[in-house]
Amino acid sequence: MRRLTAATAVIAIVALAGSAGAFTLAEWERYGYAMSTYDARSLGMGGAGLAAIDGAAGMALNPALLGKSEGIDVALTGLIVLAEEARETPLHDSFDGVIGYNTYALNTEAYDRYVGAVAFNPATELTDFEWAPVVAVGYSPRIDMSYGYHVQYRDPDFQTEPADKILYDYYIDGDGGVNAFSVGLGQKITPEVYVGLGVDFLSGDYEVSERWVYPAGSDDEDVDSYAEYNNVTGTRFTLGVLFENHHRVDIAAVYRAPFTLSGDYDSRAVGSEASSAGSFEHDYPGELVLGLEYHPRNLLLTTVSCDVEYTSWSDFRDDTLTDDPELNDTFTYRLGVEHGFFDDTFARFGFSYRPSYVDERNTTTAFSVGLGLDIRQRRSP
Repeated sequence: MRRLTAATAVIAIVALAGSAGAFTLAEWERYGYAMSTYDARSLGMGGAGLAAIDGAAGMALNPALLGKSEGIDVALTGLIVLAEEARETPLHDSFDGVIGYNTYALNTEAYDRYVGAVAFNPATELTDFEWAPVVAVGYSPRIDMSYGYHVQYRDPDFQTEPADKILYDYYIDGDGGVNAFSVGLGQKITPEVYVGLGVDFLSGDYEVSERWVYPAGSDDEDVDSYAEYNNVTGTRFTLGVLFENHHRVDIAAVYRAPFTLSGDYDSRAVGSEASSAGSFEHDYPGELVLGLEYHPRNLLLTTVSCDVEYTSWSDFRDDTLTDDPELNDTFTYRLGVEHGFFDDTFARFGFSYRPSYVDERNTTTAFSVGLGLDIRQRRSP
């Protein structure tokens, strides 16, 4: 009997906090945010899930998870993120005492993303194909360029009521990104070992604009700049493996190979009326991710998941620049806990730590809370 499974998130709340360092333009990842968390379960668990998700739902994280599909497996996810970020700087009096705070950076954008995958295991339906691999196709965002921020630069040595003197307002807006049409294969080697291969066919368009707005009476004039990237394409390969140890400890490893994005650009420099156009190539780095899921020895339906992701951003290359940007290699940590109740509902908690590859002094930490409901079409007895 074929089976259709779906995991639905009832609610997921993610709280973000920036730390360690002041906000600057360089903190914004102008080459995009490489997305690796898509489904509701991993979102509620801080992004962890490399060794935790079964079937089509894990295709974007680890293609080896496809090997655990039974029959036809369908996974659909929709994400809407309402950003409410603010950064503050202390306001000092003449004795260097803190008398208040200025909100100098704000992001109140809304972002929506949609993901889908379908996997088919012929061994479930046709016993003559016991060693046939699970095949899957899917669609998901891979590099997110959507970003909106308003930063207000102030002079702390020139105090006016009720705040410091405004020097200028800076606005940055990014829109679009790179999505993937993916093809994956997953194979069960033994009852404890699974392997998988994924291929992402990448395509997309995105743009970035910047504005510097000066207050009335300033000697400076407002300026802006923009850059558009069109017909962006590329291909990326992913290898994954999953080890299960008596259903107590699951260990996963994923290698995402380096890849190249190429396309056309049209840009205008700051304060210039003339625009330039041409083609570009961005060589993105590879990633190595290790994941672990632990199942305690008791009757509680509780699991603990942990992922560690290494990205060699120092290998990034941009052929439109005279000198390649000096980016930092990063380690991203994700930790999640899930507790399942006997009525097919789940409570999830997570934490993640992600440094900026532009400025390693700047980091983003996230705390997440989620509820889930598992809906299944049961097999006929």
